[in-house]
Amino acid sequence: MRGDLVLSPQISDRGATLVVKDPASGRFFRFREIEAFIIGRLDGATELESIRAGVREQLGAPLESTALEEFVARLRRLGLLEGADAPGPEPARGPRRLRGTPLYLRLRAFDPDRLFDRMLKSCRLFFTPGFLVLSGSVILAAAGLTASHWSEIGRDVHRLYNLPSLALAYATMLVVITAHEFAHGLTCKHFGGEVREVGFFLIFLQPAFYCNVSDVWLFPERSRRLWVTFAGAYFELFLWALATVAWRLTDPSVFVNLLALVVMVTSGIKTLFNLNPLIKLDGYYLLSDYLDVPNLRSRAFGYLADRVRRLWGSATRRIQAASAREQRIYLVYGALAWVYSLWLLSAVLLFLGRRLTDRYQAWGLGLFVALLGVMFERPLKAGAGRVLGKITPARSPGPGIRRLVGLAALAAVAAALGLGRMELRISSPFVVRPMRNADARAEVSGIIEAVHADEGQRVRKGQVLATLSGRDYEADERMTRAELDEKRARLALLQAGARPEEIELARTQLAKAEERLQYAAQDLERVKTLLAGELIPRKEFEDARELAALRARERDEARDQLALVMAGSRKQEIDATEAEIGRLIARQRYLEDQLRRLNVASPSDGIIATPKLEEEVGQAVKPGDLIAKVYEMRTVQVEIAVPEQEIADVTVGRKVVLKARAYPERSFEGTVAAIAPAASAPEDSRLERTVRVTTRLDNPALLLKPDMTGHAKIDCGERRLIDLAARRVVRFFKVEFWSWW
Repeated sequence: MRGDLVLSPQISDRGATLVVKDPASGRFFRFREIEAFIIGRLDGATELESIRAGVREQLGAPLESTALEEFVARLRRLGLLEGADAPGPEPARGPRRLRGTPLYLRLRAFDPDRLFDRMLKSCRLFFTPGFLVLSGSVILAAAGLTASHWSEIGRDVHRLYNLPSLALAYATMLVVITAHEFAHGLTCKHFGGEVREVGFFLIFLQPAFYCNVSDVWLFPERSRRLWVTFAGAYFELFLWALATVAWRLTDPSVFVNLLALVVMVTSGIKTLFNLNPLIKLDGYYLLSDYLDVPNLRSRAFGYLADRVRRLWGSATRRIQAASAREQRIYLVYGALAWVYSLWLLSAVLLFLGRRLTDRYQAWGLGLFVALLGVMFERPLKAGAGRVLGKITPARSPGPGIRRLVGLAALAAVAAALGLGRMELRISSPFVVRPMRNADARAEVSGIIEAVHADEGQRVRKGQVLATLSGRDYEADERMTRAELDEKRARLALLQAGARPEEIELARTQLAKAEERLQYAAQDLERVKTLLAGELIPRKEFEDARELAALRARERDEARDQLALVMAGSRKQEIDATEAEIGRLIARQRYLEDQLRRLNVASPSDGIIATPKLEEEVGQAVKPGDLIAKVYEMRTVQVEIAVPEQEIADVTVGRKVVLKARAYPERSFEGTVAAIAPAASAPEDSRLERTVRVTTRLDNPALLLKPDMTGHAKIDCGERRLIDLAARRVVRFFKVEFWSWW
């Protein structure tokens, strides 16, 4: 063996192993117990036969000489042996600076070993039990703050939805990632390892930072390997905790609060993603080291592939070589990782393909196809090689028969696609609507005094559902009725005119006034005669004349009073009183109508659909307020949202089969009753437009409820199998692809 190799004997669940580091190439090799025994005796002087005998005597394992020679030859090919015929160590120039593919590019930046040596002197604090206790306490406190202020954090995250905040988040994330990788490197140096490489990744055009800590494979202690792997995630988790505390203690208006929020969001999300063991990040390497299964992912996928090949009678080398424990690990992890990777890759590819074709159309499609070719370069080449190997006559015995069988199979498939027919069924979601939806609403203001129905009760048209309190209307109606009686009595009085007694009294008063006037006139004549003989003073004559004039006026007033009594009431007064009576009658009828409207009746036959109707008692309502919903449910209308690209195949009268989510074991059948004349725009602009198709279903058992959902299949007639298989592709090229040019 070469003298510059670094050897690390280790004991694990897999038994004794030996890890060998080639410092010239930077490669690591793991050998099992027998292989380690052989390597320990390859000193250039011991004969191979002596080594084989030592394996048999000390380890109790038989070893064929050919197997030993093959192992030594393998070591020679790996460049681990000295000698003239050995290839020697790989170039001292070290690994290439730029490696990988355009979608997984790795750029080696510099050797940080000396830098980490200097940094480690001032970072000893981070590797003490005191820091572990402190950081753990801060992380637990931050977790409590996050749980208790989760809604506030959710509202605060909206502050980051702007260009300056996103730029700050991107810059901060790069700084935190650098600290994350430095934590890996410093921990490796703390435990005695070397760190010879840091650099940058370009993973699917996204930049990332890395630190090569492969020397952890030389650590015999599993705990140290786990700490090196976990150091980056733990330190970033500590930074997240400090940021959470700072966010809580600082005012939202200061920059420190915004920076802390950025670290919280980016580090929190990235830590969860980074610790996911189903992708090759820190979580995966933690799991691999914990289980002591190097290259867990590739071995698990290879094991699953062998299990599949075993069904076809192929070799199962990995199954036979793996222990029972490893087989269980490979089966569980491989299945989970395969499903998750398939889902993640499919989601990314679908999103990327849709965005590229929507934005760049034909150029986007070409770019997407090229991207797929780069991503799947190796499996495509391997698949093409296998296909070419099978159809090449030199490698395939009996090519004529195989070619004939293949052509026959292709012809059978083509005939089935061209001649076979199948029903075209369009599947879309549906919503159940009542056939008639009637609302029982309050027609007057009031307070609900009583409820006479409950949810789910069958009611008839006109049946009283609720009663409103009518005390105010009843009081107004009584006052109006009393006032109306008063006005009617007044009108009767006006229409009847003066009584005989009043007329007789007026005539008597007129006779008296005439008698007084006659006496006053006689007295005036007497006084005038006396005045002419100068028997009385002139003052008496003036008094007599004034008295006569007064008696004349009294007679005229008595005559007018008699005429007024004889004439009766005026027509205008009677008309005004009649008008007032008419107004009061109208108001009385209005109040009586309002009293009748206090009973809220069902507008149609149906079922009460309003929940907890009895809880409405005591609620104040205004005209138009909803009291109860009444649905006609014996027949329901089902609305099916058919995508606009499928509506051309749907016609009125087609059979419809529905499956409601509430009744998965039961099917409901109907026919297309109507198709909406216009498409409906979705609330989310990313979704496609739909056309509403309706059907009516008898619902005697009231199984289907309003707003129930499910899926409907519309039979659109038989089509050829090839038409069914290619209809979406044809539509894409005839519409979308056509629009690009």
